[in-house]
Amino acid sequence: MKKLVDLLSSLRLAIFLFLALAGTSILGTIIPQGREPGFYLSRYGTFWGKIINFLSLYDAYHSWWYVALLSLFLANLIFCSLKRFPVSLRLFRKDPFSVDPEKIPLAREITVPGSPEEIKKFLKNFHFKSLKEGELGVKDRYRWSYFAVYFVHGSIIVIVIGALIGALFGYRGSMNILEGEVSNKVFPFRRHHGFITLPFQIKLEKFEIEFYPNGAPKDYRSHVKILDGANSFEYLIRVNHPLEYRGIKFYQASYQEYATIRVRVKTSTGKEKEILVKPFEDGQWPEEQLTIGLIRYARAHGFRMAQVWITKGGSEPRMLWLIEGHRETISFSPEKVSLTLVGTRPIFMTGLQVRKDPGAFLVYLGCVLMILGVFATFFCTHRRIWVYLVSRGHETRIIAGGYSKRYREDLRREIERLLTNLKSSLT
Repeated sequence: MKKLVDLLSSLRLAIFLFLALAGTSILGTIIPQGREPGFYLSRYGTFWGKIINFLSLYDAYHSWWYVALLSLFLANLIFCSLKRFPVSLRLFRKDPFSVDPEKIPLAREITVPGSPEEIKKFLKNFHFKSLKEGELGVKDRYRWSYFAVYFVHGSIIVIVIGALIGALFGYRGSMNILEGEVSNKVFPFRRHHGFITLPFQIKLEKFEIEFYPNGAPKDYRSHVKILDGANSFEYLIRVNHPLEYRGIKFYQASYQEYATIRVRVKTSTGKEKEILVKPFEDGQWPEEQLTIGLIRYARAHGFRMAQVWITKGGSEPRMLWLIEGHRETISFSPEKVSLTLVGTRPIFMTGLQVRKDPGAFLVYLGCVLMILGVFATFFCTHRRIWVYLVSRGHETRIIAGGYSKRYREDLRREIERLLTNLKSSLT
């Protein structure tokens, strides 16, 4: 048991875990998150693709090993703090008068005219505690700073707890909505978890996009409406301007252009009909047992095109490209079918990245506490100054010294200033 406690309170373990968390956080930034398994196999090769999928690096901050590292780091911080705390408590409780006046650290000595009583009055103006045990006086500042390091440790513990809450109870995922459609389904990056149903719905009222002269997207935005009973409202989601509602954030991440198309179909028997084909919804001509589906829509060089599939009477689907205004003929032996793209209505699908992090508040709070703790640790260092007075008839021998955990050169200068002021005021 002692060996386990020593291991968990080890500084080496703390450094290892800190570096491991930093390294894995970098991996989570470099490796694209939330893609399908095939993406990693094709981009990184079979070997590394399998490792990425096995270690869940596609959702690094919610993976089992990241949660394990955070938990171990949390335990290490707690055990380190508990192991060091008695030492700090002992230093805090140490009697400032328990020092040999003749062995004061950083001691400087002067002799001035006057009695110790006159000098005591002067020292009280410099916030020295009442002299006792002979003629020893003490000025004690920031003794509480021995606990500042635990303030920093505590802030890190708050951050880690917040990160653990986010990893265990939060999620990151994606949401795709066509213009005019409504959805409340989020597909999380974590696989084998199905979809997440939101307690409200989102409707994409309109999608807008702007382009640079070279054709690259300049800005795109989603006009959405939150449907949540009496709390319904409209919002404009833009890149770097997410929507936050009920603890869930929606970021503008991507878009896809689709279209509703009208196809004029004419059979070799002379029958003719216009079929409306919507994205993800097949067009039907039941009498002729014809079904048409849209694969993709594109615009190039002023032409509008659509790749469609068509089947007749349960036959194997056939794929072909249709250019608006041009007729294409396909054979379903012994019958032929002509298809003409006669109309298109572009429609966009917005891609939203969805994130829920119930531990975010604790992470932000921990960061604020850490700033305060670091400031207290480095700028409120415990500093103690002793002044020892020895009466010599009409003169008084003054020995001044002090202790500081750091910045001892500053302490030395402060002692010299004190003695200079004493000497100038009493001579």
